[in-house]
Amino acid sequence: MKYSLIFILLFIIPSISLAADAPAFTDQDLNQYKKAYDTNKASEKPNAEENNSDRINVLRGDGNDLQKQKGFEVPYKAYEGTARRVIIKVKFNDSVTAPMLLDTGAPGMMISYELADRLGLFHKDNARLRISVGGIGGTVPGIITVIDTVQIGKAIDYFIPTTISSSLSDQFEGLIGMDFMSNYTVKVDMRKEVVVFEELPPRGNMPGGHDEEWWRINFRQFASLRSEWVKVRKKLDAWLDKQTNTVNRNESSEVAELRRFIELQRVEADKLFDKLNGYAIRNSVPMEWREY
Repeated sequence: MKYSLIFILLFIIPSISLAADAPAFTDQDLNQYKKAYDTNKASEKPNAEENNSDRINVLRGDGNDLQKQKGFEVPYKAYEGTARRVIIKVKFNDSVTAPMLLDTGAPGMMISYELADRLGLFHKDNARLRISVGGIGGTVPGIITVIDTVQIGKAIDYFIPTTISSSLSDQFEGLIGMDFMSNYTVKVDMRKEVVVFEELPPRGNMPGGHDEEWWRINFRQFASLRSEWVKVRKKLDAWLDKQTNTVNRNESSEVAELRRFIELQRVEADKLFDKLNGYAIRNSVPMEWREY
């Protein structure tokens, strides 16, 4: 039996688990990103002492309550060649700025291998957990990691699960998805070529700035990855135990290499889960939101 075939069969198991747990957005989920105000209603001008670029006054509810809502504009590049795009500058880990495609069809964030390398993710020995990335064009290999901070204009988010994959274009270095935009209403002004971000009113019980569903989804994914690689290791051991041929039972170089790879993935999955769990502990996330 060829070990390369075993490698392929074993490798795809965690990818299936991740794909099964990937977040799916419904119409109800997407409603929170619609424009939050009615342009037919009057709005007040902010006081002179306030920074006009930092405040957008918005009528809420029945129109009797006027709440001040933080907002800001971010210029974007409107074209990638002849294709209309919304490409904005994004700062990662307070150090590297890169052009990213704003994609409301993407649930999470994706960056290119080149950007990950500039961020030093590979050098830190913390971005080696392999997954399979599915899309319209098919399935390609990728890596899952966590980026500490992502900033667009004056909006900043922390602890962002991110997929590293092949670059989609030479005009941008990844996708900013709904995960980042969940705390904002987003409007694209195509005449001014700016994206307007308006902060949503504070919601209760959002440890670390994330709601219950965000925590449950990420714990489910990370726990699933960890358990799948443990299963893969056990399957390899069981297969070896069944071999009657002495040569097959011995640790050939191919089997040894496969065993090392599986163990590396198991360790990386543990590290990724521990990082999420540590972040949850620091933010006092309820135990019932976590999956182990």
